[in-house]
Amino acid sequence: MQLFIKIIYSEVRIMPSKFRVRGLFRSVVIAIARPLVSRNIHPNTVTYFTLLLSLIAFLTLQVTYWQPLFAFLVFLVGLFDGVDGAVARLGSRKSHSGGFIDSVVDKVAEMLILFAILLTYSSETILSLSVPAWSFLCLFGWLLTSYTRSRAESVGVRDLDVGLGGRSERLLTLVIFSLVGFLLWGLVLVTIMGVFTAAYRYYHYQQELLEPNTE
Repeated sequence: MQLFIKIIYSEVRIMPSKFRVRGLFRSVVIAIARPLVSRNIHPNTVTYFTLLLSLIAFLTLQVTYWQPLFAFLVFLVGLFDGVDGAVARLGSRKSHSGGFIDSVVDKVAEMLILFAILLTYSSETILSLSVPAWSFLCLFGWLLTSYTRSRAESVGVRDLDVGLGGRSERLLTLVIFSLVGFLLWGLVLVTIMGVFTAAYRYYHYQQELLEPNTE
């Protein structure tokens, strides 16, 4: 596994945020954030609204089984995840407490989305694995992706924003597959994305930490 990661790392070397999908929606995020700033809406209010959207998405899939509506709500979750940060920046309200709340709410929102899939399709299997098994593998990959970044930041790694399977990419993948009625295949793909992004980040951060010792 480590050899495979080395090969991928040597070929790609770095996958920064400029190649990621959140840049595609930056203008939309700013357009939403500006009127909120002018109305003195607190960034934490937007963060909690994102949590509310994820809860509605959870209930929607459970009650209606309608994947396109679930896709729309998950898209809004991903979109407003960027809006709260934009409101904080534009309104000069960035704070450590706001960043902490945002990180925790993001994880809760992700878990609500995954548990919606798990509970709605708990009796189904895909590629010989049950949906609950895929869901827990997915949760493992998603949490490890965030944890590796958090730990790397705590020990002084500066080049943190690497890997093409970040939160925005994973949510957009679920949105696309849900829109065409293949949500479970989207679950498989985001599981793979999460696990490999976590592995890639682990190796990249390890190289960053070892670099001073090689000089």
